[in-house]
Amino acid sequence: MSTTHKPNLRLVMPQRLTDSGQVAPLQYKIEDTSRLLSVSRRTVERLIASGELSTVGAGKLKRVPYDSIVAYQNRHRNDEVN
Repeated sequence: MSTTHKPNLRLVMPQRLTDSGQVAPLQYKIEDTSRLLSVSRRTVERLIASGELSTVGAGKLKRVPYDSIVAYQNRHRNDEVN
């Protein structure tokens, strides 16, 4: 029995990640963006269509820039009640 393991994603500022040779991505696939924002792929597509998220590329190469995701999160951040 084979299971597909999808790595946990988290939004990291574009920089070299410690203890690895990897660099955090500057752009995310639509599917990765949906997991980062905890919404469906269709919701991400609607956010793109409405202009809430910007993209680069086209078709299967369409990506959502890191800055666009952060800006979206900042605009829709829940106000904390003290």
